[in-house]
Amino acid sequence: MNTITARIRRSLSAVSASQVTLVGAAVVVAVASRLLPHPPNFTPMAAIGIFAGAVCLRPAIAAAVIVGSMLISDLFLGFHPLMPVIYGCLLMNLVIGARFVRSANGLSMNAASCGRIVAGSLIGSVLFFLTTNFAHFVGFYPPTFEGLVACYTAAIPFFQFTLSGDLVYAGVLFGAYALVGMKSRARATAMVAAR
Repeated sequence: MNTITARIRRSLSAVSASQVTLVGAAVVVAVASRLLPHPPNFTPMAAIGIFAGAVCLRPAIAAAVIVGSMLISDLFLGFHPLMPVIYGCLLMNLVIGARFVRSANGLSMNAASCGRIVAGSLIGSVLFFLTTNFAHFVGFYPPTFEGLVACYTAAIPFFQFTLSGDLVYAGVLFGAYALVGMKSRARATAMVAAR
């Protein structure tokens, strides 16, 4: 336990004020997106995980954003028995971002990256759908094949919102990241040319 505490302290001591601001803003946006009226499952939570994994934020910080946002919003929405499964699925998006979306050379914004972002979002959406609805089946449906079919059939209308939300928010996050990167490179090129 002491080694885990020491790792957390080291990780937090290396965090800058701008990173704290960015993380705080991400939490506020994520919580607001869950609390304000929206279609069911149309939130940025999975996209934040994929983005954080892909851009190489410290895993502990990225996980804290996801879990913290979920816990804060669940304080208002209510706790339920499927929270560990849902949180686990959302945290898996960090792995999808790190292992699938980001290439061996890092994250570069090109056609291949866009394809990996879309594919990563699809994988995350399907993983969330299959896992959370199986947990829902185990907890709330008769343990029969008919119960399993009924559970997944009842969940199908929600999948469109999960998938749409993941794709839209991933597009916004990665698009903003690419735009900021382009502006930074243009500014650096202008500074070099001015010398």
